Amino acid sequence: MAMSFTVNKNTKLADLVHYRLKVTTIDGRSYVGQLLAFDKHMNLVLADTEEARVTKKSYQELAKNKVDGQVKVNEDKRFLGLIVLRGEQVVGFTIQTGPTTEMKKRFNQLKQGKGVSRPLKTPVSQKPKLQGPTKKSPSLNLTDYTIDFLQV
Repeated sequence: MAMSFTVNKNTKLADLVHYRLKVTTIDGRSYVGQLLAFDKHMNLVLADTEEARVTKKSYQELAKNKVDGQVKVNEDKRFLGLIVLRGEQVVGFTIQTGPTTEMKKRFNQLKQGKGVSRPLKTPVSQKPKLQGPTKKSPSLNLTDYTIDFLQV
């Protein structure tokens, strides 16, 4: 029962590229990472991603102490790096932080140096020109051999 979503090219999600998002999935896990790309199926590519999930023990304690509400929820966290989240698993997402730097600032931070090209210190020897065969290969002269096919 996979539902497919179609995403227009002019979407709000396109404006959130390079933002840090918290994505919640069907199974209750949450992923926090920088949005790099998405597609028409809403598959998300996240960089520097950290996964957080509530442990089974915490769920059991919550079930026992529904009335109290004083239960501390334990989450397991792990660093995943670059991931692709399938669109049918995504329930929702929230913005954590904006983009770290603007694209123009990123390009301006690159040091502009003068390009220099220098020849190698040891010259490369040139390959010899193509020549004919160096050894005379013995050729078969078929006229020297007679084969009788009728001798059986």
